[in-house]
Amino acid sequence: MEITFENNTTNIRREIYHQTKRTQESTESVVPDTDDDIGRILSVQSFVMLKSKDVTTRGVSISGEASAAVLYITENRESVSFVKLNRSFSIDYEVADISPDTTAQINLSVVNAEARVVNPRKIAVSFDIAGELSCFRQETINTETIPETGTDCGLYTKLESTELVFTDNASEKTLAVSEQFSFPAGKPTPSRLVSEEVHFNITDNQLVGTKIISKGEMKVCVCYLSDEVCYPVKTEFTTPFSQIIDIGTENMDICNAHIEVTSAYFNLTETMNGEKLLDAEVHAVLQLVCRSRHTVTYVSDAYSNRMPTLCEFEKKQFCTVCAAQKLRLSGDSRIEIADDCTDVLCAFVTIMNVTQNKSRLSADASLDILYKASGGELSSVRRGMELECECEDTALRLSEAAVTDMFLRPDGPFAEARLALEVTAQAALSVEIERVCKVNLNDEAAYDLTQYPSVTLVKAEGESLWALAKKYRSNVDTISAVNKIDGDIRGQFLLIPKVI
Repeated sequence: MEITFENNTTNIRREIYHQTKRTQESTESVVPDTDDDIGRILSVQSFVMLKSKDVTTRGVSISGEASAAVLYITENRESVSFVKLNRSFSIDYEVADISPDTTAQINLSVVNAEARVVNPRKIAVSFDIAGELSCFRQETINTETIPETGTDCGLYTKLESTELVFTDNASEKTLAVSEQFSFPAGKPTPSRLVSEEVHFNITDNQLVGTKIISKGEMKVCVCYLSDEVCYPVKTEFTTPFSQIIDIGTENMDICNAHIEVTSAYFNLTETMNGEKLLDAEVHAVLQLVCRSRHTVTYVSDAYSNRMPTLCEFEKKQFCTVCAAQKLRLSGDSRIEIADDCTDVLCAFVTIMNVTQNKSRLSADASLDILYKASGGELSSVRRGMELECECEDTALRLSEAAVTDMFLRPDGPFAEARLALEVTAQAALSVEIERVCKVNLNDEAAYDLTQYPSVTLVKAEGESLWALAKKYRSNVDTISAVNKIDGDIRGQFLLIPKVI
């Protein structure tokens, strides 16, 4: 006799793939004829943009463009100049069981960018680019398993419940932000743009009906040269933005959002009164993953008091990701400089290798310092720092590391340095459910119930009530009622009545 179960189902977007792949790219460029020869490399400012994302029958193909602005001290050690380079790249992911309705989301980053001087008029740059891909596919899952009714076979089922976080929707929407920024008063007037970086910070995701309103701010970090000073100047601009996206469902407990820049255009303009402005036009794609909590009830075991029982089990693995959290890492260091430093002019920080080791999060930072030496000439030094903090002892998905605080104080041949870093992290948990999907009862080999005693006295030695009921042809409710059980049964003597 075969017993099946009735199932209540729900549709989810199951994460079928998550992997980070890296690619190394390199390119070269010459110094423009109008600029001075290279004396010493100061720093490499890099940025990456998404150009295309294609889901194919074999997997997902990502293409993008990495850019770098290489700042260098000129040969005469009196000023700073730069060279800009761009490099296209692609990353291919092989995804098994991919289907046309698969949604792919990507998080691109430049892990490291290194520059070397080929000759005084030529620079080569190598990029280490990482792409973190997640793929979601429509799937129907069982959220409640109900035993069949009306079968007189002495069958008992053990029901268990657990709360899981399921992905209800994975969607995206393109957006564009255009703004004109005024440079802060008191800073040197810009003459040439060196580099621009764009970061989106989403501060709120509000569900109204089936639509999510995402709000936040776009931050533009600009490095420029000025005819008024001999060193690069950095400044930041922010502007608010909001987007509305229809996710097609009214369920949302957790919403994780990430924005990838697809193109950006910047230009220096001048007003009638000579004020310099920055024109910015940024295009990007907003990627949303919406999750909600579901209680899953399933049959974890079954037995019959009347005949041999064979259960068929099904194992299901679920990956649940919690809401994003901000972790703050910090570090202090006394940096040694080759010669006496009279003034720190500027510094650039590059974050590399953010890693987790159990309950500790650490990051390697590269610090490029431009300073004025005791002789009046410009010089630079690159030093490493380690930042760390305590975190959850669970696997975290790490992204969007940003420097929130930097302090440098020259002290002769040393510099006192302090850095603070904010990392966006999500706890990723893997939950496995083993449920009974079918029960086969051998009614041709029914038990001879006369050979079992009506009542058995048993001392509980750690077995559960379910295990005792299954072993002695009883059921949990009857054992509990007869023994008036209230609490732990370990070490107790229990009367186990036979239940036919």
